Amino acid sequence: MKKSIVQISTAALKDETDEYRFSIDFYVFPKDGRYVSYCPSLDLTTTGGNFNEAVGNFCECFQLYVECCVEAGTLWEDLKAHGWRLTKQEWHTPKIESLIKKTEVKELFNSPSGFEKVVLPARIPAFV
Repeated sequence: MKKSIVQISTAALKDETDEYRFSIDFYVFPKDGRYVSYCPSLDLTTTGGNFNEAVGNFCECFQLYVECCVEAGTLWEDLKAHGWRLTKQEWHTPKIESLIKKTEVKELFNSPSGFEKVVLPARIPAFV
């Protein structure tokens, strides 16, 4: 695994289908014989026995997160609680300064084996 510069930023833009389409960044790194997938901007973590399993598990976790929040009617409140902000029909992830204080992000930066950044295309309903 390579060690690269972490860039934690994205914007979700509302489109004509009443959805916000964007890319969500997460990072995969080895730990204790497993692979950990971690998304700092949503504080979601999954694991897998190998890299591909960790990525697949994260995709499923993200989908379930969105679906559960939409069903409960709490998606926007939860995004705000994680530091996301809405400006002119555009959601922005939390600033790196607030995320870098998290233990998980420090662990990511200090991973001796390095990490891989994964960018996942995503969409969330705009009407929620």
